[in-house]
Amino acid sequence: MFFELIIVSLIFSKLPHHIQCSPQGEQVDRWTQSIGSDLRMLGQAITRYSEIKQKYKYLNAKVREKNPTQLLADIKENVSRMIDRKMDAIECIQREAEKVAENYQFNKSTPFEYYSSKWSPVIGEKNTTIKLPRSLKENKNMYKSMKLNNDTHFYNLAVNTTHSSVHVPTNIYDKEEAAAFAIRWSEDLDKTFTQNYQSDPALSWQYFGSTSGIMRHYPAKRWEDHKKDLFDTRIRPWFIEAATCTKDVVILVDNSGSMVGMGHHIGSLTASSLLNTFSNNDFINVLNYSAATNYTIPCFADMLVQATRENVEMFKAAVNELKPEGKTALGQALRVAFDLLEEYRKRRGCVENNTNCNQAIMIITDGVNENLSNITMDKNYLNDGQNIPVRIFTYLVGKEVSNVEELKWISCANRGYFTHVQTLEQVTASVLQYISVIARPLVLQGEDHPISWTHANVDITYDDKNDDVVNEPYRLLTSVAIPCFDTKINRMNNTRTAYLLGVAGTDVPLEEFSKLMVPHKIGVNGYAFIVSNNGYVLMHPDLRPVFEGIMKDNYNSIDLTQVEQHNDGRPAREIGESLEKLRQALVDGEEGSMLNVKLSYHYDNRKRISEEYFDYYYTPLEKTPFTMCIAVPSTVSYIHSNAYGNYTLEVGDEIQKNRHTGQNFTTFFNGKWKIHPRWTYCKYHYLEGHEAADPESELVHFLNKMYGGNFTWERQYDEPGSKSSVDCVRKTLGDASYYCDKELIQKLIFDAEATNVLYSSEWQFNEREIALFKKFNASLRFVATMSGLTRWHYLFEEPKNDTKTAKRKEFGDLYPRAVNEKWYKSAVLQHNNDSEAFVYSVPFDAGLKRDTVITGSYAIFASDGGKEAPGSVVGFQFSQAKLRDKVLDISNKLSSQCDECLKCNGSLICYIIDSSGYIIVSVDNQNDTGKFFGEVEGDILDSMLQHNLYKRVTVYDYQALCKKDEEAGSAGSVVLTPLAYIKTVMQWIALKMVYFLTELSVYNILNAIPIRADEILNHNGTVDIPGTRTYYVKRIPSSNLIFVAIDPSMKKPDGYYFSTEPKRITEPPVFDFFNINTTLLPCQKRDLNNLYRRKLEGCYNEHPWEHEIVDCGKAQPFNKINFILFSLSVSVMFYA
Repeated sequence: MFFELIIVSLIFSKLPHHIQCSPQGEQVDRWTQSIGSDLRMLGQAITRYSEIKQKYKYLNAKVREKNPTQLLADIKENVSRMIDRKMDAIECIQREAEKVAENYQFNKSTPFEYYSSKWSPVIGEKNTTIKLPRSLKENKNMYKSMKLNNDTHFYNLAVNTTHSSVHVPTNIYDKEEAAAFAIRWSEDLDKTFTQNYQSDPALSWQYFGSTSGIMRHYPAKRWEDHKKDLFDTRIRPWFIEAATCTKDVVILVDNSGSMVGMGHHIGSLTASSLLNTFSNNDFINVLNYSAATNYTIPCFADMLVQATRENVEMFKAAVNELKPEGKTALGQALRVAFDLLEEYRKRRGCVENNTNCNQAIMIITDGVNENLSNITMDKNYLNDGQNIPVRIFTYLVGKEVSNVEELKWISCANRGYFTHVQTLEQVTASVLQYISVIARPLVLQGEDHPISWTHANVDITYDDKNDDVVNEPYRLLTSVAIPCFDTKINRMNNTRTAYLLGVAGTDVPLEEFSKLMVPHKIGVNGYAFIVSNNGYVLMHPDLRPVFEGIMKDNYNSIDLTQVEQHNDGRPAREIGESLEKLRQALVDGEEGSMLNVKLSYHYDNRKRISEEYFDYYYTPLEKTPFTMCIAVPSTVSYIHSNAYGNYTLEVGDEIQKNRHTGQNFTTFFNGKWKIHPRWTYCKYHYLEGHEAADPESELVHFLNKMYGGNFTWERQYDEPGSKSSVDCVRKTLGDASYYCDKELIQKLIFDAEATNVLYSSEWQFNEREIALFKKFNASLRFVATMSGLTRWHYLFEEPKNDTKTAKRKEFGDLYPRAVNEKWYKSAVLQHNNDSEAFVYSVPFDAGLKRDTVITGSYAIFASDGGKEAPGSVVGFQFSQAKLRDKVLDISNKLSSQCDECLKCNGSLICYIIDSSGYIIVSVDNQNDTGKFFGEVEGDILDSMLQHNLYKRVTVYDYQALCKKDEEAGSAGSVVLTPLAYIKTVMQWIALKMVYFLTELSVYNILNAIPIRADEILNHNGTVDIPGTRTYYVKRIPSSNLIFVAIDPSMKKPDGYYFSTEPKRITEPPVFDFFNINTTLLPCQKRDLNNLYRRKLEGCYNEHPWEHEIVDCGKAQPFNKINFILFSLSVSVMFYA
């Protein structure tokens, strides 16, 4: 669905001819001159920006031209070192796993013990006795006691870094031969896990997932909420992508009358479980057949769509709605599926051979009544049977079945697998069979171990209550994984087999990428992002995967075209040429640049937009599917040739300089100050045991070490030795090892010295200044710098605590992010158009609050040799009520030439509004403060738009989420057990009745291009048009503000209303099956599936030895242990 939002910006271009001078207009001009003069004097006196600017020259700061290409190369080097270390870690696990498993002599009768993530007692807990399920009580002596301690690096979770522990899925019995074998031999992986961690303490969770279902993870931890455990390593994205690579899959679901009852339930669960094994790299469709063949989602007819989470959920809901009836005609459905897959082989350029296409048909049925051999021979036996491009997997459901041999034959003859699924509890094991079959060519080639990287996914261990670092309710990461082969089997018998041993992997939090992207070098208003081979955004400052604490269905499949806002005037969902070109370059992993691209650059929660020109520089991250890009303000501005994005400040060796003069630079850090909480200045590799009260305390600790001498500058990741080999015995790091960003520290010390005098000692001001401060009730001043330093100072008394126990948040607590704060961004943007102007703003909800303060900010640019670069932003806060008093006071003082002129508060309706159209002062109604001007005086804003005083810009928000009025539920989890499937489907349906992803949000916003000081500065503006209210408009000098005075003598016309709130412009989706295809989001954005993708390398789809493998299907055994475990799953579900 669509929403519309209006954003405007003050342009102040040349006024139309019908705007005329008038005595009242001249009077308004005097008012604005007086207001502007007072605010200017107030800002100068409080911030003393000229003194700070002089410090840049005094301390020998140099302005240097920025080289974005070299900057990107440096960032890439940082990130690539980190990536290489993660890949080395999993390769070491893979090598050790294959070696140990091959040599391990397994005796199933030998008792064994292990650390169980679910059932091992934890030493030190009040109640160390865990209530085991009845089926596991006889095994209580198997589970070794664990000692766990909270670890800062692992998000304050209780872990043990001396060993690993094992998670066993609820439906797997840990004494079953395959599981017991994997548990026992994989214990030897602990030394590799430990070595990896000690050589790279930034490593997150390491794990090995076995095809038996068990997962050994390091460090050891308790698997919380084990009573509701639905986790199975074999259907995690990292496991499946490492084992199978990209797939084209068509699922055929029997919807004939014979499927009524249990057959339909088993079939639906089988389809749902299959769908859950697909990832963003796979392309799928689901057809149902009886006498006729139909697409379950008609809007996806004749196409394959990406297996994104939102598409998968939609397919699952549609399959669940099927009503079996009529006769069955599988042959017709097969032809449709074969034709669809053939079309995609043509598109992908693999008609003659299938090495570049990994395709499969999956049939879910309770039987067949026809011979299918002619169809498969005709459609799938190419080149006289030398090429069989499509694998066929058959799932025979239910106990009353027919023509079993036909289904077995079609699977075995077409490189697939046959499974008889008689009961619900057999579904999971049956579904997973296809993974091992598709992995056969990969295993048979035996040498290459392709490494895979997932799209963003949620860390399942994350507990927001324990994490005081990450502020979001979820932690996003990418997983890197590598397949491990069973090298023992073919050496022990003459029967050809190809078994996957498992998959090794580790998680890489996206925070690890962002902290290596040196944002202080990219500069204010610039940003970095990463895009995958599918065009999906891995990380981006405007990526919004969470809505009100709920993870969106499409959180990891948001396309670049839905995030970047190129200002090309295109209508909704129509991708412009520049954006499409940028996307293709990133998807292809190219290295290059795209310059002078016009963007709708938004900030302040998308309430303000500035039309800016940006330059893109991009480069591939080798050995990954990702491409990294930085966007910086254009080096050739559309207004100035001396654009701020082209230059940066360079400082000297501040540490050595101060040592030489005997000045301890730690003394520069006095008073109230903060550093950017997300930037890395200095860190210990091992966070545990080196916790600091806050980032500032940690910084001072390292500054003292630096001043003391003999300080060594260390990087987080050393330069690699030989890139052609993996080092599994890399030097381990000691407990006291650390790393620092030398350039950032030098700039920080420089900034601290430059601002020290003004912010560390008692501030002195004269009587005139005191009078001015009190006139406006100014309370606070601050400075923030390019190095992330923020300092603030209360002019008179500090605010008191909210309560006796709760400490009041200070300015630095609320705004610690320096260059990322809205007042910093807007001040720099304003400087490019009026270097003498302060930028003023109030909170959008200011009208609902008492004691509203106005924040003013001003950008200081350092000058050197005719060039300038942004250095810092200064600012202050003062009373909004006092500015209103000023307006009332001056409007009552009419000049002698205009005794009959009107005044504010009675005769005129007076406002001060900012460059984005938000009300700073409403003389007549304080409740309007912070509101959008068009909501209060729509006819006047309409006139301003017509006369080009403001410009209207339409912005589309493709990530918006619309919430309905009903009470919200929670999102369903991944389907892992039969009852979980039923629960998830119900949750999904309930969820969709409560909230849904908007097809689109459109924002029409008064475009926040900063005010240009041109003719309106000297123009006394009266706008008097027949039939409309007369109003007077004048810019307040040296600010982003304008004064608007409206003559109320004429009645305010109806029908004029503008708002920056999203406005829906399409109908909401209807959640019944018959309307699903025209209203639901995946259908509305189906064309995104046709955007260009890059195929991943390292896929093995066929091997000449594969025909020697005779294992192609069986019925799943139904035994007592599995029944007990299934029953446990049922009880767990209802217990939850």
